[in-house]
Amino acid sequence: MEQTNTIVIADDSEMIAKALGFMIKKAGYTVLSADDGKNALNFFDERNIDLLITDLNMPNMDGIELIRKIRSKESYHYMPVLLFVADDDTQRKELIETSGATMLFDKKDINGKILPTIKSILSLWNCCT
Repeated sequence: MEQTNTIVIADDSEMIAKALGFMIKKAGYTVLSADDGKNALNFFDERNIDLLITDLNMPNMDGIELIRKIRSKESYHYMPVLLFVADDDTQRKELIETSGATMLFDKKDINGKILPTIKSILSLWNCCT
């Protein structure tokens, strides 16, 4: 049986998390969901995770702190991370330079661009690991 990639979604918007999780599962990936960074961090316990999709602004632990904690773990140091940002976020350049995210992603582009983006990132990640 073929192993599927595992994707963690961390987003405090239940609607976004469910819709995104549904699309990603339908595309054949395994999905683990959390409503904030603190709960998402529990998934990073040496299990095989291939991608993190996280919101920037969440309660308890935001996306930046989550990324930093994950990047401090050797097993996940280079794992790709998509960071959701608002389309009007003026701090984009600073976020991409300081957040540890692989890529910033506008939530408004979920329907049209998220699956091709995931596929592209994971194809690169899978060939290099």
